[in-house]
Amino acid sequence: MTELKRCLRVFTQSPFKVRLQLLNMLCDMFNKPQSEPKKPS
Repeated sequence: MTELKRCLRVFTQSPFKVRLQLLNMLCDMFNKPQSEPKKPS
């Protein structure tokens, strides 16, 4: 739980560009393990 708070603190204090990069990395990490084909939007 303390790690989560630390991550949130770093995240809130980081500039907007860094936040976008981190979010993109997280999205990539979550999307890669899924082998299901993406549904067309």
